[in-house]
Amino acid sequence: MDEKRVFEYIWKSKAPLKVVAFVWKLLHDRIPTRCNLARHNCISPEATCGSAEESTNHLFLHCSFTASVWVNVMRWLDFTFITPANLFVYWECWSNEGGRKKIRKGLWIIWHATIWVIWQARNHIIFRNETKQVDELVSEIIVLS
Repeated sequence: MDEKRVFEYIWKSKAPLKVVAFVWKLLHDRIPTRCNLARHNCISPEATCGSAEESTNHLFLHCSFTASVWVNVMRWLDFTFITPANLFVYWECWSNEGGRKKIRKGLWIIWHATIWVIWQARNHIIFRNETKQVDELVSEIIVLS
């Protein structure tokens, strides 16, 4: 699936519009991660988790905390696949798991909810100095979905 098709499918999700718009910005790498803010000389690029620079792919896929969230969501759904290098491929993995159209649209909502909850958790760490456990985030994702 090419990037253009991913963007077409993103807008077909039944997720709230603010979440879909956020994901659109995320896939264009236009959200205020530390790397993007550093690119504009606003802050230093270190990660919230302290292990790598906070790029979009690190924050939403490769951070050990985030990876644990995805693993637990996939366990809830009884899915198994390896985390790919970028979010476009990850979207494709989620799109291909569903089979039927209604199931696929449900998976898109779960994908959007996971992205949104991860972003909210990251912001709570930075702006409120609040951290949550992986199981708390997964519970939020299940409820939002």
